[in-house]
Amino acid sequence: MSFFEELKRRNVIRVAIAYGVVAWFMLQLADVVLENIAAPAWVMQTLMLVMGIGFPLVVIFAWAFEMTPEGIKKEKNVDRSHSVTKQTGRKLDRMIIGLMAIVITFLVVDRFFLGNEAGEAVQTAEIPVEAVENAEPIKEPGPSVAVLPFINMSDDASNEYFSDGLTETLLHMLAQLPDLRVAARTSSFAFKGKDTGIAEIAATLGVAHILEGSVQKSGQRIRVTAQLIRASDGFHVWSQNYTRPLEDIFAIQDEIATDVAHALDASLLGGSNKIQNVKTTNLSAYEAYLKAMEQQAIFSYASLPLAESLFKESLAADPGFIDAKLGLAGNYFMMYWTGILEASDSRKLAEPLIQQALDINPDNYQARALQLQNELILDRKFNPEERGNKYQELRNLLPLIPNSTFVRSQVATYLSFNQGQYQEAVEVLDAGLLVDPLAADLHNTKGKAFTRMDRLDDAMEALQRSLALQPEDPNVYFDIGDLKAELGDLNSKIEWRRKATEVDPRDHELAAELAQDFFQLGLLEDGNHWAAKSIALAPSSAVGRRVALQQAYAQKDMDQALALAQEMIKDQISLRQGTFPTAVAIYTELMSKNGRQQEGYEYLVSVRPELADFTNFPGDFKGLIMQRFMVFLMTGFETPEKIHEAWLGYSASADRSFPRWREFPVNQVLDLIMQGRLDEAERLAIDVHLSQPIATNIRRIENLRSPVFGAINQRPELLARMTEVEQERDRLRDGVSEMLLEPEWTQ
Repeated sequence: MSFFEELKRRNVIRVAIAYGVVAWFMLQLADVVLENIAAPAWVMQTLMLVMGIGFPLVVIFAWAFEMTPEGIKKEKNVDRSHSVTKQTGRKLDRMIIGLMAIVITFLVVDRFFLGNEAGEAVQTAEIPVEAVENAEPIKEPGPSVAVLPFINMSDDASNEYFSDGLTETLLHMLAQLPDLRVAARTSSFAFKGKDTGIAEIAATLGVAHILEGSVQKSGQRIRVTAQLIRASDGFHVWSQNYTRPLEDIFAIQDEIATDVAHALDASLLGGSNKIQNVKTTNLSAYEAYLKAMEQQAIFSYASLPLAESLFKESLAADPGFIDAKLGLAGNYFMMYWTGILEASDSRKLAEPLIQQALDINPDNYQARALQLQNELILDRKFNPEERGNKYQELRNLLPLIPNSTFVRSQVATYLSFNQGQYQEAVEVLDAGLLVDPLAADLHNTKGKAFTRMDRLDDAMEALQRSLALQPEDPNVYFDIGDLKAELGDLNSKIEWRRKATEVDPRDHELAAELAQDFFQLGLLEDGNHWAAKSIALAPSSAVGRRVALQQAYAQKDMDQALALAQEMIKDQISLRQGTFPTAVAIYTELMSKNGRQQEGYEYLVSVRPELADFTNFPGDFKGLIMQRFMVFLMTGFETPEKIHEAWLGYSASADRSFPRWREFPVNQVLDLIMQGRLDEAERLAIDVHLSQPIATNIRRIENLRSPVFGAINQRPELLARMTEVEQERDRLRDGVSEMLLEPEWTQ
């Protein structure tokens, strides 16, 4: 008898097959159980080792022993004429068939019935129900995928940054494929920590597939599990486990991104469509970079400086790490946007980092977008047409950087706030919402665009959705307050601003806005309270200096107010939160009230001599603001002809740089006065300007009393209307005073 036939007779082959089937099934079951109880990686590794060692032992046992009616005996002690190996073999055959049926049943159930449940098991932050319900699914998503946050299965919860970072890296790698639509980070991460079904997530994000997985980091080993699920039926299109040394993380990311692209559509990787990973192989640099990105995503006063430090740590480990350079450059821009850095400091710190990236790769779209944003900071001098061209280039870059919602918001803000191109702004935002439907920033920007379009119901809906998606963002509360002002509800405006300060008590600018409201209402005690908070947080900041100026003005310390305003103009202080315009306005008002208009005009010219020529564009927004108030000062000493000529020069510059300025009724009234059309100016002031909600401009009456409106502000009908509005404002102030007695304000 041959050796193979002897193996068959002794049922060794059957035992080996049965053992293999059982071992495979046990390992699959253990994989599911151990992953869900967050067991360390060594448990699975030990189990696999035991199963592997057991195989040769079982085979040897099957060769050396035989099952008999009397029990297990050594094969050599069994009389072959009485051997029952054939009966045992048939039993083993039935057992193998039964086991195979169980395995096949397990595979079918897992693939066709548990697909959605697997997705639901993803620990995916709480996303409000209304945000999901209001999202409109895309009927034919095409090649599209959302990368859900990979679950951190490590023993150490602080490794969350690593699993989030791996997710974000994969997302950006896949987003490089022009024919694949990838849901942006904001929307994908909105499901973190929430058990939502795969089909529902896909419908909300408008994608056909979901990529999910887990990361288990233990010492210098890492285990990554990834699976691609078709949303329509829960079918697992592709899945893979990777257990390797930690330094192989870059190769793992490459493999996952490439395999997913192939699984979705092999043609996605055709031609020149190459997926690029992060530009480092230094593990320390990569880990610091992931931690920095985690802090940057929080986008707060506390997190951005920490992100800066971590980006620098990454670059110290790998000075050539381009992704970290651009991350740091973007962080400086965000620090300017939140008021941590002045514009000049932000530009100075970011420019060399951006240039280094462009020197290596001139076609780096992210670097070019950052460069354009840096060049478009409002405090810089500019040519309006050149500025418009830069924004157009930035808009053209949006399809190439589809996940940059911040850039998209900036473009839309320019179109609506600066140019008055509201519908175009909404279209830009809607295009972004196709990729990132749960981006709170896009909904917020859309709400502000609707406000400018006087679509106040739509504006409130968009802002409320933004708030539901990102309740920790104080700016949304502030913007809802502004919308309440448009609706004439002063109490709600101030209450929403208070809520904003609770969300971020370290933001000195939020406290400064409340101080400004109270000073303008004549509620000095409350104004002083919030001014003290703001100044304590950032005494030397532009907004801190603004609130100090407003405090002196409210307390009628006019000498101090004049000195502060003059110094701020001399320093050409930041435009941030209306700081520079406030300084010039208060300076102009005080000099006019004292009959010192010519002296005030000459001081402004001494600071910026080129502004005396109204026929030339002033070069920046600060110059434009100064020219406006220079015209106001000229009404105290110049001829009507020269005043009109100066106004025409200012108007031409404003038309070039800020076309929307003519939409404001106060500017329309001024323009009519400058043209000598006084009756029309008075009628417009009564019917339109003074009919606007007081909450949008508490000082509207004081402004109308300034000398520049002297040609109409003593007319009886206008005076009577001004008195009515003033009385209405007093009633609103009394309502605010009552509100301030409530517990929320007295704590």
